Amino acid sequence: MTIQDRGSDRPDLSSYERLIDDGIAAANRRGSSVDHVTARRLAIWLASQPQQAEFVRGLIRFARTGVITHALKTQLRVHARCATYPFQSKAARLMQYTVARGVDLGPIGPNFGSTCDQIDRADMMLAELRDRVKHDRSAPKQAWPDIDGPQVVAAARRDAESRTVSIILDGTTANITVFAIAAYAGDREAHVREVEQFGESLPEGSYGRRNREVISARERRIVARLRAVERAYRLAIERDAVVTAESAMTLNSPERAADLERELE
Repeated sequence: MTIQDRGSDRPDLSSYERLIDDGIAAANRRGSSVDHVTARRLAIWLASQPQQAEFVRGLIRFARTGVITHALKTQLRVHARCATYPFQSKAARLMQYTVARGVDLGPIGPNFGSTCDQIDRADMMLAELRDRVKHDRSAPKQAWPDIDGPQVVAAARRDAESRTVSIILDGTTANITVFAIAAYAGDREAHVREVEQFGESLPEGSYGRRNREVISARERRIVARLRAVERAYRLAIERDAVVTAESAMTLNSPERAADLERELE
């Protein structure tokens, strides 16, 4: 089974090309190599082209797990240097990514492939929304809330297989949503404290105390999910700044610069 056979929801190659271009542009702005997701998209695109079987196996393994084998790195180096290789630019980009990984060439997380598939679907939804807004000039703009403001973007997609939901919001709506989530989490945390304080006043082993322990545990599970959403959002909006700083430090390192020159010579 090739990488293309997995799932009918995966974007087609033309869609991958657009996502790859966006990822490369973002890397150029940061002055760094492409990120994990863009590197995986490059691997999927290359694996879908006429290639040597061993090269394709290495690309597919990387796309599923994030593992970069020695053979894959060697083949990328050869293709990146070959002026007659028809996909040289993409091979060179992927080669730069493998160099930036340094010695950390093992798996990326327990569900790298499926997680990236979800990101692909979410990014394609966002791209479709951008196209719709760009070309549908007649669509009336939403008011915010009693004056003119940014258009509201709110879309969701449920993946029955992974039992996950991907949600896309415009920045303003996302900020409001996360603020509401954080406020609600604070209310639940306060409720937990009240329940636990009252429970401690009840006799040890009594029904009332056990019941409040159950309520407290349930509330804490809810709070944990709410706070997880808040943390994920904070990390997402802060990630670019962190990546930019780390990339600048890495690329300015004499050792990394020397490694990159040797790999691409």
